[in-house]
Amino acid sequence: MKKSFTIYLTIGALFYCIILLTFWIRIQGVHRLPAGQFTENDAYLYHWHANIIAKHGVLPAKDMHRWLPNGRDNGLLLSLYSYAIAYIHKAVAWAFPKLTINHIQLYLPVFCFTLGLGVLFVFLTRVHGLLFATVVGVLLATLPGSIERSAAGFGDRDAWCWMFGILAVISYLWKEVMQPGRRRFVATILSGFIVFLGGLSWEAFGLFVLIILCIEIWKFCTNETEQHLKEYLIWILMFVPLLYLLAPAYRRGYSYWTHLAVLVLLPPLVVFTIRGARYLLLTYVEFLQPHARKLAWGLTLGAIVLGIGYFFPNPARLKQPSSRLKRVD
Repeated sequence: MKKSFTIYLTIGALFYCIILLTFWIRIQGVHRLPAGQFTENDAYLYHWHANIIAKHGVLPAKDMHRWLPNGRDNGLLLSLYSYAIAYIHKAVAWAFPKLTINHIQLYLPVFCFTLGLGVLFVFLTRVHGLLFATVVGVLLATLPGSIERSAAGFGDRDAWCWMFGILAVISYLWKEVMQPGRRRFVATILSGFIVFLGGLSWEAFGLFVLIILCIEIWKFCTNETEQHLKEYLIWILMFVPLLYLLAPAYRRGYSYWTHLAVLVLLPPLVVFTIRGARYLLLTYVEFLQPHARKLAWGLTLGAIVLGIGYFFPNPARLKQPSSRLKRVD
């Protein structure tokens, strides 16, 4: 009992030291920033949107300050970060009247990065031990690149998206070590919902989804029996239909939103399809049952070949003239 208490005390002390170090490093020099200024250009766009949301509740359908004469379609923007800034300010303004949207945006990246690092430290401690978690935590806390993009005053959504990515992957990995039951079911729903929030925040959040899918593909190709297929279906139902219905960028995106649905929503569906296909084949085709792993590898390679083929340009499509109007910034 005494030894266990000492271990937990050590873990807790290191945890708080790393958290305090992470937070302290990132708030240095914020008082030297001129009022209303940020250290990154895109932060001003989120600040502008947050003020509009705070005033009107939502963003207007079009931004008539850019891309004249038609304006820029705000429905294609993944603006959860701006909404978060505005509504966090509304939630705490009654208790802190002097707190402004600018203050929220100045310090939100610090809180997001610190929270993500804290969750990562706890997970790595459980899985790989205290020493490994401490080394990784200190490296991430002091890495110059991570400091620059999560420091107070940066104001961009990098740390916000990083936090959701860490939470999505770790919650998925954590539920993988749970026994089937209500806790695993809740963890599955939580992971899918976090992916949904990340998908509303960043166009490239599919990178974190691909990490989870790599885990699923590895399990699929190394196991001879299909497990937790219904659980995986619940996970993808938590974000695939919601993102498609609620975010216009996934339905009618153009420019760098053109392939957004393909990169974020289609891969989870493809993995579910090949998993379901193997399950049905092994259930109803007897001569394939001794070759479950070979079948899994064949289905996976076929899906990868089709995915690669999607990115090769279509000559007929390239010859068609573009009907898009030139934008005017």
